[in-house]
Amino acid sequence: MPELPEVETIKRDIEKNLIGKKILDVWTDSPKQVQPNIDGFKKETVGKKFKDVKRRAKILIFHLEDGTPIIAHLKLSGRLLYRNQTDKADAFTRIIIKLGEGKEIRFADLRRFGWIRLLKDDANLKEFLDEFGIEPFTPDFTLENFKKIVSSKPTKIKPLIMDQKQVAGVGNIYSDESLWCAKIHPERSAKSLSSDEIKKLYDCILEALKQGIADRGTSVDQYVDLQGQKGKHEQNLQIFRKNGQPCPRCGTIIKKIRVGGRGTHLCPNCQKSRGVLDHKFTF
Repeated sequence: MPELPEVETIKRDIEKNLIGKKILDVWTDSPKQVQPNIDGFKKETVGKKFKDVKRRAKILIFHLEDGTPIIAHLKLSGRLLYRNQTDKADAFTRIIIKLGEGKEIRFADLRRFGWIRLLKDDANLKEFLDEFGIEPFTPDFTLENFKKIVSSKPTKIKPLIMDQKQVAGVGNIYSDESLWCAKIHPERSAKSLSSDEIKKLYDCILEALKQGIADRGTSVDQYVDLQGQKGKHEQNLQIFRKNGQPCPRCGTIIKKIRVGGRGTHLCPNCQKSRGVLDHKFTF
């Protein structure tokens, strides 16, 4: 699933290419992915221009020129692609938003889990976005606020920092990278972390996300940018999907376990397993 760096990259590309473009038509062969329904969506959007785009967590937020808000979630395999209307078809295209100047946005989605949703107004938008936790790179994402979250939760640290109601935008890739950077086992109880460990994890989360954005995202699965190009961060990953390879810090073989149902990569030497539940390695 695209995480904060991937969605942020797409948002920045949209700012350069989509703002000011007029919607001429909307097509779909997967009606459930256009909410509340395709007819209502077309009625409220066709003939209007895109005014701005923002990001919250893994959500893209659009406003049309009359203030109408639209949100989109790529979920596991969604791609937003900015194309000429004459370009060859993209595989698994589910939604097409035809634009002026011969352009279009294609929402391609192998698994059909992603969606684009028309909202009533900004009050409706706020209600939706209030479900998310603190956002990295914002004034609310302070070390003090992060400490309050971590120190008060009797749960494993990896699922906690992936919980979108606690920390917005961090998923499987960047949680593995951050925990390795901070030398914290992903199954450690969050409440067991010292102040120094929490500070280190806080810094590592920001650094991992910052590097992911600088590299225009990680393309280990379906993710590509708005132009259909892969991100470059895969070559700079330290541990994610590196099981069986030596740890870049100490040389110990990287292992894979499952935490909260997710494949999780760690260095058994750098990330000591003291104080965690029993686990099984997989290869």
